[in-house]
Amino acid sequence: MRLVSAVLFVLILLPSLLTSAEIRALWVMPWDITSAGKIDEMIEDALAAGQTDLFIEVRYRADALYTQNRKDDTFPNPEPRSYILADDGFDPLEYTIDKAKPHRLRVHAWVVVFNATPTLPSLVEINHIFRNHYDWITFDNNRRRMTNVEQFGYFIDPGIPSVQDYVLNVLCDIVNGYPELDGLHLDYIRYPGASLGYHPISVERYNNHRVQYGHLTWNQWRTQLITEFMQRTYLAIKQINPAIIVSAAVIANYRDATSAYAQDWRDWLQKGIVDCLYPMAYHLKMSEFTRQLEFMKSLEQDSRIVVGLRAWDANGDSLMPFRFNSSQRYSVLDLVPRIALIRKMEFAGIALFSYSGIVKGGALRYLSSLCYTPEILATVDASSNAFNIDISPEDLPQHFSARIMGNPTSVHYQLELCLPHEDSWVWELWTYGEKLLFRRKRYYPQGNVTDLWDGVVDGAQIEAGTYILRVYPEEGGYQYYIPVVLTGLSSI
Repeated sequence: MRLVSAVLFVLILLPSLLTSAEIRALWVMPWDITSAGKIDEMIEDALAAGQTDLFIEVRYRADALYTQNRKDDTFPNPEPRSYILADDGFDPLEYTIDKAKPHRLRVHAWVVVFNATPTLPSLVEINHIFRNHYDWITFDNNRRRMTNVEQFGYFIDPGIPSVQDYVLNVLCDIVNGYPELDGLHLDYIRYPGASLGYHPISVERYNNHRVQYGHLTWNQWRTQLITEFMQRTYLAIKQINPAIIVSAAVIANYRDATSAYAQDWRDWLQKGIVDCLYPMAYHLKMSEFTRQLEFMKSLEQDSRIVVGLRAWDANGDSLMPFRFNSSQRYSVLDLVPRIALIRKMEFAGIALFSYSGIVKGGALRYLSSLCYTPEILATVDASSNAFNIDISPEDLPQHFSARIMGNPTSVHYQLELCLPHEDSWVWELWTYGEKLLFRRKRYYPQGNVTDLWDGVVDGAQIEAGTYILRVYPEEGGYQYYIPVVLTGLSSI
């Protein structure tokens, strides 16, 4: 008789097999996802450039480039279909997920939070928030309602409780409706500026807070409101889908972020109310860019920071370097040293804003030849410091767990699963180099189940080593990735 000793295992919920791979992301604006053809082309470009993540802007200005209340109306979402889309029922988010998943591209729903309207008057007039909740629009420090051109549209005030409740319902509806999503990405989760946010309701609440709890500066009050909303969002989203990555695009200059925009993203990291941050390090000067990265490095949160890079031309031209264009201030050749510095400092990855800006004129292909060749990526991925999300069973009300151990009565590995629901499930064993070794599909009940495997791969016993166990419902949904150490079958 032969048996194998118990296997060390760790439960992690991750949207990627390569837990150590560098994150390479594209921010994709709504105009690039209005048709199946555009999305197909975008995905093809992303794959050719070695990208791993797509941030699809599905809530532009209080509108929907997805299907509202797709699953049910647990989280009421009255926001209309975006004016950017044709009235043909096409769902850009659903289509992107369906097309990206087979290529193992992670898809994040990118949502604008408190910026509620465009700037063009004709579009403002038909905007859902402007027409139905004009009273939510914030005020400046002279007690005048802000204008739509001050900060890229009207902002609704985070100091109004009904504003926070409304936005949170919308965000929860998106996650609830698309269980296949890898991430929810929050943008404009901040105030529009230092002189704004003085809505009468927020001012009254601030004064009452000071009477009840003591002194608090006005900016501390604004910051507290944004952080509390971030925390509410994080906890609510994780209850719906514990495996989803909650991330945020933030102002890279931390001093500006906190003093002008009440966005204390360092505090979010310390409190653990965001999985990953994307500081928008768009400054043209390399010296300022370097200074911002040095501050991020000092936080010792490298594995949870993906650096956002400026990938557009101010005049709308291509970022291809033109030898005889003396007016060109920024090109692909400025991105190359920035990417090198990010990698040298071992941050989790790189995000390019935006896809439409970098793809123009072949600039993405050119950048790929300099920074994203297969040879470069193989080296980078082997040594990068990308983040993962560790979730222990006690963190989840209905958790998934799995382990592989030796069966003492037969020459088999014994797989034990604790499944959240009855379904046709698939379990696979992969190497860390992304080679599929074994796949089995079976119908399992909810709860504890056991399966046996003889450990044979290609006619021979699998070698001892560390592997990845991947488990998922056949029809789609959460995907679970569990590192397992197989000690090998031995004689006794």
